[in-house]
Amino acid sequence: MKFRTYVLFWILFGVVADTIIGLTLLKGAPWWAIAVMAAPTLAAGLCLPLIGTGKWYADSLRVFSYLIFIFELPKFLLALIGLASPVAGIAVGAAVSMFFITLIFYVTRHLKVKETALEIDGFPGKPLRICQIGDFHLGSFGTKSKYISRIIDTVNACNPDVILFVGDLVNFEAKEAFPYRDVLGRLQAPVYAILGNHDFLLHGPHDSNEESRLKDMAALEAFEKSLGWRVLRNESVELRPGVVLVGVDNITKNPYFRKVGGDLGKALECVEEGAFKILLSHDPTHWRMEVLPKTDIGLTLSGHTHGLKYKLTGLHPSHWRLHESGGLYEDGAQKLYVTPGLGSAFAFRLGGYPHVDILTLKPR
Repeated sequence: MKFRTYVLFWILFGVVADTIIGLTLLKGAPWWAIAVMAAPTLAAGLCLPLIGTGKWYADSLRVFSYLIFIFELPKFLLALIGLASPVAGIAVGAAVSMFFITLIFYVTRHLKVKETALEIDGFPGKPLRICQIGDFHLGSFGTKSKYISRIIDTVNACNPDVILFVGDLVNFEAKEAFPYRDVLGRLQAPVYAILGNHDFLLHGPHDSNEESRLKDMAALEAFEKSLGWRVLRNESVELRPGVVLVGVDNITKNPYFRKVGGDLGKALECVEEGAFKILLSHDPTHWRMEVLPKTDIGLTLSGHTHGLKYKLTGLHPSHWRLHESGGLYEDGAQKLYVTPGLGSAFAFRLGGYPHVDILTLKPR
């Protein structure tokens, strides 16, 4: 998101809303009441120079998003509705504020574990217990979140044979991950990882500086490798005899995300014919776009959607853009599993609770 968009949010939801409220609902009120109302707008405004310069980008943007969703957007609705009915405006504003407080401080950290058994024709050998995780988005949690430690403890308690991370460790910068080196290093099973769209650092302070983006991206990849994680960049590795793990850089149908060099053909070059293939591909739109029509990959594991599998009047609005948005999907002998992930690039999750997914692959 461009910096000017944040400025627009601040002006519209903050300055404009405060002006309307000050001239109507709080007209003639004491100075301190005006000051209390305007305090979140002032605080959000102080975040803008930090976001614009990129010096404390992730931290200042996190605080800015808290202020916008908990205070500024509710005030904007209060201002608009309050022109017709002050009581209704106050009620709607309070309800919206409580809604976002619940999302930010409860839903976003209410971790679930989901166990799924997948019976596969001809699956070689004994059952394989996989822990699929994705979308940490560490920058959304500051530098000392106990929630991240709880995730690691939960994964270890599930006792998987292997941990497969499907991308988006950070939001905007490699340094978001550095405070969690010791915590992430506690994972006990072997970890294989790919890079998600956010791990290419396309959405933050490096957006206009390709040299700094590539340098910081290399630092992020080096960080993951220092944890003992195997990062798959358009390549494959044998998990055990007859089972091959394939990983690609982000491939997507969404034109908003720039192409970053994902190459499934290259990743499959060294895979022996007849092996059961598990593909790590961050964006689930890749499955119908290339995996189904061009390969015999038995299982694709993705994330990215944050579980946008919600309903409205019996319909799935999320399916207009993301048909495979969460859970298990099958097409003949080929399967896709999309994890809802663990965090969000925003201050909150709209797709429901975060998940650690345990998949047990076994012969039918």
